[in-house]
Amino acid sequence: MSQIIKSYKKFLIGNFFNIPVWVLRIIFPQVRTKIRESKIDFQSYAFIKLNPKSTLHTIKEKDLPKIRKVIEHNKITSKLSVKSKDLVETKDHSIFIKHKNDQMLLREYIPKNIGSDKIILFFHGGGWTIDSVNTYDDMVKYFSDYLNIKIFSFEYSLSPEEKFPNALKEAEEIYKWLINSGTPSNKISLSGDSAGAHMVASLSYKLAKQGSEMPNSLLMIYPPCDPQFKSESINLFKDEYFLLHSDLSWFWNKFRKNQTDEDNPMFNLLKFDLTIAFPPTILVTGGFDPICDEGTQYANLLKKQGTNIKILNYPTLFHNFAFMTKLHTARKAVNNFLDEYKKIV
Repeated sequence: MSQIIKSYKKFLIGNFFNIPVWVLRIIFPQVRTKIRESKIDFQSYAFIKLNPKSTLHTIKEKDLPKIRKVIEHNKITSKLSVKSKDLVETKDHSIFIKHKNDQMLLREYIPKNIGSDKIILFFHGGGWTIDSVNTYDDMVKYFSDYLNIKIFSFEYSLSPEEKFPNALKEAEEIYKWLINSGTPSNKISLSGDSAGAHMVASLSYKLAKQGSEMPNSLLMIYPPCDPQFKSESINLFKDEYFLLHSDLSWFWNKFRKNQTDEDNPMFNLLKFDLTIAFPPTILVTGGFDPICDEGTQYANLLKKQGTNIKILNYPTLFHNFAFMTKLHTARKAVNNFLDEYKKIV
């Protein structure tokens, strides 16, 4: 019987996006819990229920390089992101990074219809420990095509092999490489998803603290901000909505170099202590994301220092929804925040 159930689930997962929502309601008749006046989007709920819970937090460090390849393969072949309407050309650049003392990948996305001389520097998600430029390829192509703008996606080093702040130093180098290659800072926007959004926040802080040239705008998509887990949403959504508390704790522990990082505003974003406004910023949260409250807290810290920031909360969505635009509500949300991004980039 268990083998029959496994085969049935495998079939549903493989055909999920071809199944009408009304059919899903028959297959998944469970009542969704209303939390803070919202219920999770139904199609998203069905997709989450169909997929097994993550076991990332159980992986041993010696096995992580091999597991990364499996995760990347599975995410790429699952095709959860909608393809771009028009062809987006890509060019891979091998850039020497002094901090790494090695060549690192910077992928350039060139949309069919370029509508701006500005560019976006993008940092992928994955809890600082997994995922890659390749994993996020379809998502970034969609962004580039929708925005009609060139995007550069950077393959920064992962933890625990490279702990904080190594990836941040690499990110600063690639940002300055773009400037030195002829794109002034006021034509560069920084964007990132999850851990990549944390990178955007950290890099912006570092640049501001140093008095370096700042980018023209920022887009942070559900950034992890608080390694101390003090928010209400952490407890409300810790076990059911893709990003598990156990995985989140595992990510932070792999990223952290030592305990003193907890007081570093480039690690713990809620320790923000600058009296400098960031460039115009959009910060995206999902209502069923365990880190949504800390994202809002961080946005409010920026706002107090004069940053022109717009918080876009999608109350029925979850962490990582921007990567899953084949879900109807996720795609509408992504299009909405990209429309807002167009206004500041």
